[in-house]
Amino acid sequence: MTVENAHAFLDELKKDGHSPELMKKLGTEFDSSHMSEALKARGTSKDDLLKVAAGGSATTDWISAGAAVAGAAAAGA
Repeated sequence: MTVENAHAFLDELKKDGHSPELMKKLGTEFDSSHMSEALKARGTSKDDLLKVAAGGSATTDWISAGAAVAGAAAAGA
């Protein structure tokens, strides 16, 4: 579990969108602190993603793609 895995997850999400295989990586290849650090490095946060997933507006291209993660995580919780 590493921050690098969280970055790779975000890159794949932005490139290909969400998939069941990608979502299986949540919590197995990185944890919440790793994702928080990766998001911070990209200039956003989990709170920003949740706002987009809840119907707010995206401020960057990849945040709108990343909202799928927040939505999937919230639905699975």
